[in-house]
Amino acid sequence: MISRLHGEVVEIDGDNIVVDVNGVGYEVACTTALLSRLSLATRVTFSVYTDVREDAIRLFGFDTVAERHIFLLLNRVSGMGPRSSLDVVSNVAIRDLLRAIGSGDVRALMSIKGVGKKKAERIVVELRDLVANMAGERADSLRSMVSIDRTAAGASPPISSDAVSALEVLGFARRDAESAVAQALQGQGPAGDVGELIREALRYV
Repeated sequence: MISRLHGEVVEIDGDNIVVDVNGVGYEVACTTALLSRLSLATRVTFSVYTDVREDAIRLFGFDTVAERHIFLLLNRVSGMGPRSSLDVVSNVAIRDLLRAIGSGDVRALMSIKGVGKKKAERIVVELRDLVANMAGERADSLRSMVSIDRTAAGASPPISSDAVSALEVLGFARRDAESAVAQALQGQGPAGDVGELIREALRYV
């Protein structure tokens, strides 16, 4: 499975590029953000997703890790294939997309090119909890990697800290994450579930 490419851009055709990696040309369908920083004969490094089908193998390229994460989430929604997921990521800012999913804003999702009412509703139903849970899990994983021992510290940090970390994992700046969590806490009072706090905070980022 190819997950990253580093090479020279030798062809650009619409949203497709060809990257020469040690003499092998890889054709990649890219997000708008990635395309905006590419030009012929430049060397680039970017993450990709490999879509393997019975009749084809396709590569999709992303400007940031956050773009790739959201693409993979969208690709899990029934009726959303890789091409549709790439179009959504290319046509709306990640922040706006996460805010719409987290707050269940179907109308906002319907404003995205290629997303009708039924598809928007499926995105909310299938991803709202998943976005919050995945962010929380990744935040926990990152804390484990740097060996932060909650027990040794004497007490568990408040779930507001977990929510802030989770929003950072989704790609939001720490200052914005802290502000969103603070507003979410004001709206729902003392929080007991980090997943719910993350979902509420996504309304304010």
